[in-house]
This record gives sequence, C-alpha cells and structure tokens, in this order.
Amino acid sequence: MKQLVSLLILAASFFEYAYSQSEYLQRGQSSFGAGIGFCSNKDASGWNAQAGYSYYGFLDAGVSYSKANGGKVQNGVFTPRITYYPMKQEDAESIPTIALSIGFTSYTSVEKNVYYVPQDTGALTYRTYEMIEEQKNNVFLLGLCSQRRIGYWSVFFFQPQFGAELGMKQNGWDFTLRMGVAIGTRIVNGPMLILTPGLERRSELTTVLISIGVVM
Repeated sequence: MKQLVSLLILAASFFEYAYSQSEYLQRGQSSFGAGIGFCSNKDASGWNAQAGYSYYGFLDAGVSYSKANGGKVQNGVFTPRITYYPMKQEDAESIPTIALSIGFTSYTSVEKNVYYVPQDTGALTYRTYEMIEEQKNNVFLLGLCSQRRIGYWSVFFFQPQFGAELGMKQNGWDFTLRMGVAIGTRIVNGPMLILTPGLERRSELTTVLISIGVVM
C-alpha cells in the first residue's frame, strides 16, 4: 500500500506546485510518502522537500519546504496543501485521474527598483537612484492536475501529468502551467521509486524540473 509525495517547483519570482501521492494509489489504500525535487531557469534555481499522507487514496494532506538560490524570494518557505481526487483512473475505462488542490504559502520577496527624481536646476534633468524593497506575500493556491498511466516497459511504468495552478495574493495573481511524466518502479516487493522530469511555464519563463520520490 504505497504512495508518493512528489516535488515542488520553484519558478521566476517564486511559485511552487507539488503532485500529491494518491495519483499512485488505488482507492482504499492509505500511506505515507516523501520526495525531493530540483529546478532551474534563467533567473533562479531551487530545491524542495515534501512529505505527506494519503487517506484511502482520495484525500491527501502534505507540507513542503522550498529554498530558492537566486531570484526574488528570501529564506525557506513552508507550504501546506490538501488534495482531493474526485475521479480516478480505475473508476471507469479511458478516464484520467483528476486532482483538485488548495494550499497556502507566505514568503518575502525582494526587488531592486529604480526611481527618477527631477533636479531643481531649471532644466528637464533627472537624478536616478536605486532602492531595494521587501514585500510580504500571502498566497492562496488553487490547483488542478490530470494524469493517466499509459503503459509499461520491463519493470517501469509511465504516467504523463498535466497541471495548472492559480496563486491569488493581495496585489494580484499568478498562473502556472506544468507538464511532465512520472517513471516508476517497485523495488522487489518493497517501496516504489518514482522519477518525474518536467517543464513549467509561468510569466513567459520556462523552468526545467526533476523530482524523485519514494512510496513507503
């Protein structure tokens, strides 16, 4: 009775999304899981660790810790999340597994802004100066993810995954699209290992990501 908590993804200024574990479980199975992920784009790189619990394969609760290297986000960030599975692949022929998630995260972002100040010289001249500004962001997350196991090769299975997430905060919102494929195998009647390479698109920035998780 196995499960996986996959990864987090860090993007430009900061955003995260985690595939949850019930996508690898059938209904009626409960389990713990954990995973770690890495990502990189032209502005920043980052990593994430995550752990969670799946209740009977249809309701997940988890928390992740992420850290960006570069970009605008300061310090590590915790994100709790709950995911519900209204539809699973085994429910009917030719349907995908659908996951709906809600989460919350809070972080501090840092930006360098340039200001122009008119000079009191009688001419249209300006002086510029830079200021580093911090902003506290509280973000409510709504996510949708679809995946379906499409086949096997030797001892490995393959499961394409597509997701979207909306992050709503006090000064606006962010929208993210993701796609990847889970490649999994079971270790001699023991835990399941799952590797997930993927891509994320947000704010005209493409992020390459990879995660590895264990189903215990």
